[in-house]
Amino acid sequence: MKINSDFFPLTGVASRFVNQLAHCRRLNISALEASEHHVLLELPYSQDIIGDPDTGVIHGGVVTTIIDTASGTSVVCAILEKYKSLEISPTLDLRVDYMKPAEPNKPLYAFAECYRLSANVAFTRAIAYQDSIDDPIAHAVGSFMRISPEMVGEEFRQALMGCADEASAVNSAANNQPDTQSVEVMQAGNASLTVGDINVHDVVKRAIDLNDYSYLLEKVPYTQFIGMSVDRFGDEMVFKLPTKDDNIGNPILPAIHGGVIAGFMEMSAIVQLMVFMQAKKVPKIIDFSIDYLRAGLHQDTFAECKITRQGRRVANVSINCWQKNRKQLIATARAHFLLDQ
Repeated sequence: MKINSDFFPLTGVASRFVNQLAHCRRLNISALEASEHHVLLELPYSQDIIGDPDTGVIHGGVVTTIIDTASGTSVVCAILEKYKSLEISPTLDLRVDYMKPAEPNKPLYAFAECYRLSANVAFTRAIAYQDSIDDPIAHAVGSFMRISPEMVGEEFRQALMGCADEASAVNSAANNQPDTQSVEVMQAGNASLTVGDINVHDVVKRAIDLNDYSYLLEKVPYTQFIGMSVDRFGDEMVFKLPTKDDNIGNPILPAIHGGVIAGFMEMSAIVQLMVFMQAKKVPKIIDFSIDYLRAGLHQDTFAECKITRQGRRVANVSINCWQKNRKQLIATARAHFLLDQ
């Protein structure tokens, strides 16, 4: 789809903003349209973003990521148009309701609008879809904290406004490309995955028997994409998201992309359910609600889950996420999952 920068003049700003986020570059997210009223982003399908190896559907964390990015970009555009100033607004909370799975081999789109700007908070709503916006994958609402324009670095400001030195921009783009060896490893991993060829129940059983849950995680491409791992201590499972440059969403602090944190927490809940239920299929996400309590800085991040209710058809899981101090959470989340019948 062609970028419409003539009819929507803020598209250039939105495109440069998205391109400043390392995780979005790695996902190849692009801005198709942007105005003071809306933003439309596109994410191409790839093997790396598969959440269910049995079907090849896109991981819910990726859906959350493009929604969070589109919503945040809509705030940037709305503030720039209304106040003629550039602000970077971190996510306060985000609730995503999943209508249906994002199908394999199709691009994913996110349409977002900032419908209300107060002095301190921006409010957004968004839709993720594939074939038609009238047939949504997910609906979402979010709120974003407005921060002082002075907190936006001059280099970042110039990059967003298209004023950065061309040579500097070229060097920056080159420095952010993955090295050849990493690309080859990723491609080799993708080649070894045959969607629909995985027996999830056998994978879970083997992981439990071996007490090696890396075996379970390595079967889900998205977990390899963000680099997460897990250790089990009796009935407790602790999930880890290691420091990884590709997961950065705020290059100023720097900090982890909010969508990565959400995806990490969602996947942690899925694994927790699969292990303690000895699931035959990957649980399907119904809704996911996350509160960001403080910045997730560019460092190792951890999560733990608690199955707060498990019915015959639906399970509720709460997830806590922290970094250096387990008592100082960076995010909390709650999710509902549909269980295999």
